[in-house]
Amino acid sequence: MNILNIFKLYAIFDGVITAGTFFDNLTMFALLICSIADLTLIIERMVFFLRRRFDQSKFIRELAEYLKAGDVDGALSYCESKDTPLHNVIKVGIENIELPEDRILDLMESKVLFERDRMTRFLSGLSSVGAIGPLLGLFGTVDGLIDAFHQIAVTGTGGPEVVGKGISTALITTWVGLIIAMLAVGFFNYFTKKTSDIVSKVEAAMREYLVILSAVRG
Repeated sequence: MNILNIFKLYAIFDGVITAGTFFDNLTMFALLICSIADLTLIIERMVFFLRRRFDQSKFIRELAEYLKAGDVDGALSYCESKDTPLHNVIKVGIENIELPEDRILDLMESKVLFERDRMTRFLSGLSSVGAIGPLLGLFGTVDGLIDAFHQIAVTGTGGPEVVGKGISTALITTWVGLIIAMLAVGFFNYFTKKTSDIVSKVEAAMREYLVILSAVRG
């Protein structure tokens, strides 16, 4: 099976889609802006999550060693060594280690909400691009078809070649809009699930920290 037929890339190689296509009309230009925004948001979130990876088991194990040795400053420095949701949340617990455990838990849960907001930043924009892309594509297709048949009606000439080219060009907007939407929706769901998984791990680590703290206090 020809891979060009799968992704309809022949439109590019046949010259139906060129760099200038995106500047031919306002709809294609808007789709170009959406595609740039789509890729920018996806890359930004990917970099964000990659830089904030953590090993929950390793973190708890090493944190416990500091606490059992009574080295609170060492535990605090360890939490400050990385900017991850886990490190930042437990850091709050270390900074308020003298408070009752229920107060510590409340403070850490507040920090979890802050970290969740950091992780879901720009996701609303990604969702909006995913919704706008197909609508812009459909609008462009309808507008293109109206223009193609209007030209035939005005000039009184036409044929398979003229109509086919006009329809092909018009449908490109829907094609581009759907590609934008598929990327946006797919990565939106991925980042949302990623956020949920990280929050679950952080909440589990919070409770492990409180258990360790309770054992240390005796």
